[in-house]
Amino acid sequence: MKNLKLELHFAATAALCLAGAAAADVVYSGPLNFVCAIDIDGTYINVQTAQLTNGPGSSVPGWDVNPYRASTGSGMNFFSPTGGGMVSAAAGVGSAIKLAGGATIGSTSNFSASTATIVFGSAAGNWQYGTENIVGFRFVGADGQTRYGWMRFLMGTQPSSGNLVTRTVVDYAYESVAGASIVAGNTGGPPPAYDPCAASNPTLANGANSKPYRADAADLTVSCGTIDGANYYKFTPGDSGAYTFESCVSGAGVQLAVLSGCDAFATELACGAPACGGLGSSATVTLTAGVPVYVVAGGSSSSSGLASSMSVAVSAPPIGACVNAVVAGYGDNAFDTGVGNNGAQVVQSNLADTATANIQKSLWFAFTPTATGQFAIKTCGANGDTMLAIGTTCPGVGSRFNTIAYNDDAPLCSSGGTGNLASFIDATNNGATGSFAGFPLTQDLVAGTTYYICLGQFSTVATTTVAGSLNISGPEGSACDGDFNGDGTRDGADLGTLLASFGFDAGGDMNGDGVTDGADLGALLAVFGTACQ
Repeated sequence: MKNLKLELHFAATAALCLAGAAAADVVYSGPLNFVCAIDIDGTYINVQTAQLTNGPGSSVPGWDVNPYRASTGSGMNFFSPTGGGMVSAAAGVGSAIKLAGGATIGSTSNFSASTATIVFGSAAGNWQYGTENIVGFRFVGADGQTRYGWMRFLMGTQPSSGNLVTRTVVDYAYESVAGASIVAGNTGGPPPAYDPCAASNPTLANGANSKPYRADAADLTVSCGTIDGANYYKFTPGDSGAYTFESCVSGAGVQLAVLSGCDAFATELACGAPACGGLGSSATVTLTAGVPVYVVAGGSSSSSGLASSMSVAVSAPPIGACVNAVVAGYGDNAFDTGVGNNGAQVVQSNLADTATANIQKSLWFAFTPTATGQFAIKTCGANGDTMLAIGTTCPGVGSRFNTIAYNDDAPLCSSGGTGNLASFIDATNNGATGSFAGFPLTQDLVAGTTYYICLGQFSTVATTTVAGSLNISGPEGSACDGDFNGDGTRDGADLGTLLASFGFDAGGDMNGDGVTDGADLGALLAVFGTACQ
């Protein structure tokens, strides 16, 4: 069944298209006919400030396009600033191709990775002597957002060997709406009406996202209110589970919703609740791996204060490999990184939380101590270089693992293993020092609390695997909570033990906090009279 609210929204979008409404126009330079210097500096151009200067680059702050002389007099190169690039034949290829009038320049175009060169000839994309040639480019504007433009050059007649060819910047134009595409040769008029399903619309990834926003998009009515200037951001989950989408833009009111699609047949999956002190919006929805959805975000009112960018943070569910971790017990737990590994996992690698490490071919174990105290976790006896980390919470899909201890290379284990290839986590990390020491386990593990252990290898070689044992040692308590005398049941004898230590020592400690008190008495009474399983 169609969603009536979405139908009205798309009707409004069509009306915008017919009316030609837009928040900003194409910015056109007007005729320039600026002759470029034929040297290593060439011409530096800031398209927003309309500054064109023949070298050096320091004379044009924030320059965006830099045509300069190539190694031969007849050629030309474009030096690309960070975030910029010329439209190329293929992604990352160092070329600047000649575009036909009417060609679209946008986020789906190919761009050069760094310096781009031109090629003269008769093939498609080749430049021509004695005529005008249009190239496309992208640049980062003063507001930090990416924009797209075109630039026209007049090249002189084909020179004889060793002579120079003149090159003139005739004119250029760029789209003032961040992220919006532009048509080569377009010298004015509004950008195309916002299309919720355009392939050039920005996509979201796990973590923080800062994306272009178009305020001229149509409004959308959803169950939790109206999204003013509704922009559509496609998101494809990498794993199944509950995802949270939150948008908080400083000084601006934001509303978001999650839809199944970008057209009038879409279904509302979730609608945002107030967040970030009331100005922001947050929605949580359970998604299926590989099935895309659309996060629709915009202003919470017509005076929301949104400009040209939108921030959306994506919090992924915990990774399944950790949630379903292999239960580890005291003593040796066999592992093999060649079987059932979860790929590379980013982990916190120092106590100050300023560094990370990649554990390759990661495996996950869950360990629940039966008594509180100091523990040692190690991979002595493994046949290769291991890495080891421990934490209290499973990381989200694509997120790092926040750890309470980490080690890569520890000194030689007391028996077995290879020097400085084993991993060892305890109160000192077995004396590990240097770049790969990580940081030790300076806190007791608490009885009844589940800890997650990420184990893997240092090597990134596909054919390299490591096998051995994960050894866990530390204080052990009764396998049956409340059975203090070990007779297999929780009865009056155990109650007597607890009462005798009540308020004095940990002899009747049930919850692992190191004391015997009312909480322990309640825990024992809850299982009183039952046999151990």
